[in-house]
Amino acid sequence: MNADMIKKIRQFNRYYTVWLDVMNKGYMGTELSWPESRVLFEIYLYDGISATELCGHLGMDKSYVSRILAGHEKNGLVTRELVSGSKGTKKLCLTEAGIKKARQIDESGDKQIIERLESLPDEKCNELCNAMERIEAILRENA
Repeated sequence: MNADMIKKIRQFNRYYTVWLDVMNKGYMGTELSWPESRVLFEIYLYDGISATELCGHLGMDKSYVSRILAGHEKNGLVTRELVSGSKGTKKLCLTEAGIKKARQIDESGDKQIIERLESLPDEKCNELCNAMERIEAILRENA
């Protein structure tokens, strides 16, 4: 890989994170940051996931996830329940408030994409989706 390729990839990453508006507190109309929202949403997708599995899914540091989970528990969004027969493993579950917040994030995410891309013709949206699928496939091949 040459320096020009690295520069192009980093430029795209900077552009895309700004385009997604992930750099500001209050992600998707919530009071949560992007990492806080992502942790909550992952639990929504995988109800009963353990903290260790969650870290693996998101590629996040265990201590950082632990701090986020503590905040979510304090705010009544998440509970930790001991898995029977395990040696201390706890499953993560959303409370009703957590489910409501995760659904808000999900719906706001859909709305964001619709608003940002509504001016593109379907042909360009398909081209964009195909490019994204290809990027993901290439990255997964080498993971």
